[in-house]
Amino acid sequence: MVTDRTRAEVWQGLWDSQRMVRYYQALHGHYLRRNRVTMWALVVFGTGAFVALWERMPDIAQPLVGLAVAVTSLWVLFADYAAKAAVAQSIAAQCEELANEWATLFAQLDDPGEELGEPRARASLDDLKRRMTAATYRSGDANIPDNQRINARATAAATEALKAAYA
Repeated sequence: MVTDRTRAEVWQGLWDSQRMVRYYQALHGHYLRRNRVTMWALVVFGTGAFVALWERMPDIAQPLVGLAVAVTSLWVLFADYAAKAAVAQSIAAQCEELANEWATLFAQLDDPGEELGEPRARASLDDLKRRMTAATYRSGDANIPDNQRINARATAAATEALKAAYA
């Protein structure tokens, strides 16, 4: 038998892991789209068709377009969307594994055939919390800022999924 506090912490961890999976999957897509847009901008600027248009541009526009090409090139270099997308995808995969483990732990709390006592439940809970922190910590290393809009959508989606699964 486990305490209500432990049960609540396991539920919170299950919900949070579901939210993190959705959040990092969405961030992965977000950074892939940004990477595609910036790469296509560079392709367009670098094609012969753009050079042909160059001749038709007014003299005042040519330096502005050159500046736009330079800024886009630097943006691609410093934003590093491809690396951020890869890190977000890796974190999402780790969070999905952890979410499955949280779900298993939550199911074990009410399984009469499972002799899951408070000490074992707390040990599993602490291990999952530590591993979730380690997985998500890498987003800071990759300079991935928090995205409140994506987080709000991920929170709502996780809440709906858990309501559907456990209601």
